[in-house]
Amino acid sequence: MRPILFEIFGWGVPSWHFFFAGAALTAYLTALMCVRRAVAAGHQDAVQFADSLGQLFSVCYISGWFGARALSIFVEQFDVHTAVQFFDALFSIGPMTFYGGAGAAVLCGTLYVRLRKIDLKFALDCGIIGGVFALGVGRIGCHLNGDDFGLPLGIQTAPPWWAVRYELLQDGGLYRYPVQLEETVASVIIGFFGLILFRKTYLQGTSAVNSSRRGHAAAWVALLSAAHRFFNEGFRGDPRGLFFGTQISTSSGISLLIAVFCAYCLLRMRTSGGQAPQ
Repeated sequence: MRPILFEIFGWGVPSWHFFFAGAALTAYLTALMCVRRAVAAGHQDAVQFADSLGQLFSVCYISGWFGARALSIFVEQFDVHTAVQFFDALFSIGPMTFYGGAGAAVLCGTLYVRLRKIDLKFALDCGIIGGVFALGVGRIGCHLNGDDFGLPLGIQTAPPWWAVRYELLQDGGLYRYPVQLEETVASVIIGFFGLILFRKTYLQGTSAVNSSRRGHAAAWVALLSAAHRFFNEGFRGDPRGLFFGTQISTSSGISLLIAVFCAYCLLRMRTSGGQAPQ
């Protein structure tokens, strides 16, 4: 565990925030790669999107930062009661929640894309594939910082090679499930699956076939990521609040809603010739 990744000129660089920035850069570079390959394949929507990608990245980065802080305040910082306290906490360094950041980035990014009259399904295909790779990078920072840790193993005397310990938790050195690193591996696998779908949609076949597949990559990547997160939550050991009075965590509830919505979108695309609900 390494909360301070390195020091430069006497200033310690926190691991989590370093990898947050690295995750954002990963999302941008992945989306840029997808856009450039689609432009090379002759897609006019990709040309228009490429011209706005830098601005869209800025919108999603800023909104994602504040969204991640906002949801974390709601589910973790129970000492915040008033609007003044909320905005003071919002503009302070503190815990951040992935779904808060992802939700805010998707919402604000969608509004930006609509205003610029960019094809939304193409933008989602590029952005969500980039987002899942970004999640994989960000979870490395969580592991180094000791955040979002897993449950203790049932047997502590002979732990497997993959078990991890976090001294800063002051839990007596318990061996735990490496849920952050496991999510990194899963996110990379899902991301490459998304790239395969993107290739089939925009780099192969006729334009009619491409049109019918638009949005599939985004829906499948989001569905698989949400399903995995729901599974992964069963091994998490940090408190994250409960989902509207149920016995599942906030992230589990959000994961379930996302998975159901994406499954509905995929079903609609299948039954209506590829047209997702608007």
